[in-house]
Order: sequence, then C-alpha cells, then structure tokens
Amino acid sequence: MLVVTGVFWWRSGMPAAASAGFGGLVAMCNILLLLWRRHRAASGRALSAGESLRVLYRTALERFVIVALLLALGLGVLKLHPLALLTGFVVGQLALILMGLKGNTASHVV
Repeated sequence: MLVVTGVFWWRSGMPAAASAGFGGLVAMCNILLLLWRRHRAASGRALSAGESLRVLYRTALERFVIVALLLALGLGVLKLHPLALLTGFVVGQLALILMGLKGNTASHVV
C-alpha cells in the first residue's frame, strides 16, 4: 500500500498520494468490519443455519454500504483523485486478501 501511495506521490503529487492512502484505508475498514463480525460470531453462542445465514447477509450488506459511503465521501465530498482512490482501494483489498490467504495456508501445515 505504501508503494502505491509513493508512486502516486512521485508521479502526481501529494493530493494523489493522499487519495491512494484514503483508498487503502477504505479497504482496511472493510476487512476490519469483517474480522470484527467474525470474532463476534465465534465468541457468541452457536447459531442455527438460518441465524448464520442472516448474519452472513447482514455482514455483506454492512460491508457494501460502508465501502460505498466511504468511497462516496472521498469522491464527492473530499474531491479526491478518482484513479488514485480506486487504485489504493483495489491494491489494499488485494494485499489484505493475499495476507489472509497466506495466514490460512500456514495454519494448515502440519
């Protein structure tokens, strides 16, 4: 994420770098909400199949709304650079997903 922010700073200046950083923060908020929901589900009582499905749908909807609102805030209110913002978001999502996949494969090794 820092590399993308640095590239935008080098190529387009500080406003574009801030936009890329904001996109990365949106991706982090998305993943943090998912982790928080997962922790709450794991530490609570056992859920039925229907309850689990409702939690799954609710979490997906919450994540979608949070990302949409934060991206709208960045593009509409803060007037951030669209390409830098979306690039920061996509790279942030990919980095966090790949780190999660790496962590999952390491825990399954005997």
